[in-house]
Amino acid sequence: MGMQELDRFIARVRELPGLEVLTAQEDLLLSAHGTYPVEYKWMRQGPYPRVPGAVVRPADTAAVSAALRAASDERVAVIPVGGGSGIVGGTMAEARQVLIDTRLMTSFSLEPDNCTVIAGCGLTCAELEERLGRRGFTAGQFPQSAHSATLGGMAATRAVGTFSSRYGKMDDMVTGLEVVLPGGRILRTHPAPKRSSGPELMQLFLGSEGTLGVITEVSMKVYRVPESRLFRTCVFPDTASGLRAIRRFIQDGARPAVVRLYDETESVEWLSKLGLPPGGCFLVLVFEGPDGLVRAEEELTLRACRGEGAREHGPDGAALWFEGRFATRKMLEYHRTRGRTADAVEVAAPWDRIETVWRGMRAALLPLCTEVDCHFSHFYHTGASVYVIFYADTGSDDAAAELRYRECLKLAIDASLAHGGNVSHHHGIGRSKAAWMEAEHGPAGLEVLRSIKRALDPHGIMNPGVLDL
Repeated sequence: MGMQELDRFIARVRELPGLEVLTAQEDLLLSAHGTYPVEYKWMRQGPYPRVPGAVVRPADTAAVSAALRAASDERVAVIPVGGGSGIVGGTMAEARQVLIDTRLMTSFSLEPDNCTVIAGCGLTCAELEERLGRRGFTAGQFPQSAHSATLGGMAATRAVGTFSSRYGKMDDMVTGLEVVLPGGRILRTHPAPKRSSGPELMQLFLGSEGTLGVITEVSMKVYRVPESRLFRTCVFPDTASGLRAIRRFIQDGARPAVVRLYDETESVEWLSKLGLPPGGCFLVLVFEGPDGLVRAEEELTLRACRGEGAREHGPDGAALWFEGRFATRKMLEYHRTRGRTADAVEVAAPWDRIETVWRGMRAALLPLCTEVDCHFSHFYHTGASVYVIFYADTGSDDAAAELRYRECLKLAIDASLAHGGNVSHHHGIGRSKAAWMEAEHGPAGLEVLRSIKRALDPHGIMNPGVLDL
């Protein structure tokens, strides 16, 4: 894959309808990075090292198909990219590679009887919610990156929003996909609500991170705008009691829209904001839905919390969290400082291991970090996830910060795996976590994935290097 192949590809796609081709250096630089912490350090260290050879902006699925056909013929690597909110290095291109920017693909069609929306891959979560809200519906998909994350990118990483206990993750919400395969073929899954016709093809592309094709259209469940929304705040004696209470009410069938437990360290700031005495763990609860159901879930949930010694503090704390739920300023400003780095590492584990995973990751990171914050924000019948956010200051330059970042990421993931957790809960793998794919899936599992990759993408043009495929 050299410059001659790239030049032939560019010349060919310039003649195709529905495709905008960008090759000016300023356009390439604007598209070249996501929010992977290493990319922030690269921006500060001199000429940016990962600049694509071209950016292609398709208007529709037919244009994506034509672009992939040309890329396959010319053996040019392509990397699909949406809003650029990924933090695992999953959309980085090199000089002989091409970014496929999907943000022009923003179609929208609501099927109210089916409670389904069919939307273009380039539509952001915020845009989707705005359009649905005008019709009295919601998808309930509110990640912290809602204003930049696109539906295609979120499906491709099995992403999740903060209201996951009620509405689920992207892999729960998605009911169908349209995918352009390498070579230009178009796959559309059947719209039936349940199938028993072999392996579920849709699941193959959820989480594929652009390595098997380009997701161009997403069909999702939607819900009527909730009748009621209720905020509640509790403080537990410690993290362990908070996790026991959550496990109880989740396994008993309660599904608050938001369940967010901060450990003793991260709770300090929240308790101070609310004027509450120090000590304990802060829990955010948001209930929404039909009024009767909201009240029943509130009672079931708070009963379990009281049983573990929680103190109830009304709605204010949860309402404060809700108002600032999209804020990322703290981590971004830390990144911008010379010699510093930070990241959020999210993993999942069964209930009988989640506390050990949390403690193990915190202990592994503390010697290298100025601060380690932890909270639990996604819960299941069989287990939970934990967010471990580290802040490290090398006192040196950004090259040292990049090395420190890689060291901290390794410590965090190794600790998760050692204590029974996994590699990623919802941010995906990209390039930053690819080295741990075999540790999660085993040699046989990784070889199955690689066999699928070889079958669908024999020339290896789709997002090479991602997922260790």
